[in-house]
Amino acid sequence: MSRRYSQELLNKIVERQEVVHIKGAKVLIKNLPDSDEKGAMDPRLYRDMKKQLTLMKFMPKSMMKMDTSPKGIEKLRKMFGEIKSTPIVEKKIDIIRESVAAADGYKVPVRIYKSETMKENAPILYFIHGGGFFGGSPDVVEELVKLIVEKTDILAFSVDYRLAPENPYPTGHEDCYSVLEWIYENAEKLGGDNKNIFVAGDSAGGNLTQYCTTRDFEAKTGMVKGQLLLYPTVNMIGAEDEFFKKWSMDEYEMAPKHRAGLEMMLGMFSGMTGGLEDILGTSDASNQYLTPYIRDPKGLPPTFITVGEHDYLKVECLAYAAKLAKAGVDTTTVLYKGFGHAYGDNIGVYPQSEDCAIEMGNFILKYSK
Repeated sequence: MSRRYSQELLNKIVERQEVVHIKGAKVLIKNLPDSDEKGAMDPRLYRDMKKQLTLMKFMPKSMMKMDTSPKGIEKLRKMFGEIKSTPIVEKKIDIIRESVAAADGYKVPVRIYKSETMKENAPILYFIHGGGFFGGSPDVVEELVKLIVEKTDILAFSVDYRLAPENPYPTGHEDCYSVLEWIYENAEKLGGDNKNIFVAGDSAGGNLTQYCTTRDFEAKTGMVKGQLLLYPTVNMIGAEDEFFKKWSMDEYEMAPKHRAGLEMMLGMFSGMTGGLEDILGTSDASNQYLTPYIRDPKGLPPTFITVGEHDYLKVECLAYAAKLAKAGVDTTTVLYKGFGHAYGDNIGVYPQSEDCAIEMGNFILKYSK
């Protein structure tokens, strides 16, 4: 299938990008390719969400909160498990299915992605999907992983870790770390370079990614060369410091014509994040693994962070990027104007999604040299 946008729009994103400083850190701003309106939603995203935004106007406030009942989780899983990407990868990508033993013996499903032109001793991408720790799947992010593989010819892995609430914290986190150890031990026979492993994840997967990197740093095993955090959950308890103050709607620039819809979406996300502790089965989200924001980041490997202009997590993501940069961590931060959450799930649908895959691939190739 073909892209739902032109190559010209993809080129314009690069032509119109600019570097600014936010909270003392450099941020690459990806402006809308075809609009100068400040705070506006991307016109393609708005077109696709217009019906949903209209329906949200009539939703009672009670429906804006996360329903953690079994029925509520089932509904959310259907929503978070929806495949939105359009296949655009032309190169032949072989997908091999494996299973990895977790600490308790459970066999964690893993997918391995190899292009027909894979590099010799290839750098490695290990991708951990998001979904609030209770949903999502490798299927949702598969086109993103495949596109990065096509553009870079690296070796990639994707993990299907166990989900909460059936598997409470830290089960899913430990599954992901067990797979990282397995990749490190088996990279060479699969054609990869275990000295160049990059861990990546989106949203809750970003939290799981940082967990893997933190555990690796603590153990001094040196498995992780770099990490890529896509709109990650890093400050679950709202810890405040010089970079992050209490979350506020004032942190967002919104075009008047889109303000009502954006405020509803931001408010809805706020209601959903409040139920994560219940989902995870823990009353202590204040530890450094679930809230890595509170940890001293000094010594972490090169880090890529991306977030959307209208994402509820934007405030903590930009604060985290600034905190890492101040601590001396080599940090690349990319902000997409006109977008909210989960644009990595829309390969082939929005040019920004493809641009993000390109930026991720460039980051991996840059730091694997």
